[in-house]
Amino acid sequence: MAAEEHAGSATLERAVAARTRELEAITAESLQRLALAAENRDEKPPCHTERVAATAAELAGQLGLEPREVQLLREAAPLHDVGKLAIPDAILLKPGALSKQEYELVKTHAAIGERLLASGDTPILEMAAVIAGSHHERWDGSGYPAALAGEDIPLVGRIVAVADVFDALTHDRPYKSLWPVEQAIAEIRHGAAGQFDPRVVDAFLEWRRDSPEEPPAPRWAQREFA
Repeated sequence: MAAEEHAGSATLERAVAARTRELEAITAESLQRLALAAENRDEKPPCHTERVAATAAELAGQLGLEPREVQLLREAAPLHDVGKLAIPDAILLKPGALSKQEYELVKTHAAIGERLLASGDTPILEMAAVIAGSHHERWDGSGYPAALAGEDIPLVGRIVAVADVFDALTHDRPYKSLWPVEQAIAEIRHGAAGQFDPRVVDAFLEWRRDSPEEPPAPRWAQREFA
């Protein structure tokens, strides 16, 4: 009887584990679609969100984060700009300079993204909410939405800030041409202690010395969803 109960318990555990993996896979693909939807709103270069996530994961590893935290960051970072889904096309896709009022509206995407993701109860969504709300904060306190400074800015937000700016500089956008990689690296270095956490900048520079090539985007990011 005990053996039968043990076998039944093991079968149930395997079934629960299989169902959990299935749900995680569904959630992961849903998040990927959401990240791509946000990316496509403002005509970013293809795979921007995934390049940012890949770079952020590299920096997190350089900074000594635990492998589990690195993986969570890797999965959460693509959602950093999801709040832009709420910004009107007329402003988000405007080819010329934004007015002060328009820029203030665009800046609301950080807080909107945080609120949108904060309703989730998984570790990925919890971290994604933190990243969305903090990746435009600046080390010197002049960022948004909360004007946080220094160590008050969550580390994952400080990491994604560097990864996001580097990718934006090194790829064409509707309002700017790409910068040469060395010029972009110099800009990141110049931003230490002003825009960026100096420790994250050091990790970025070390990573670039060790791995001068950009990490490739994973296969799903190169796939077109119906």
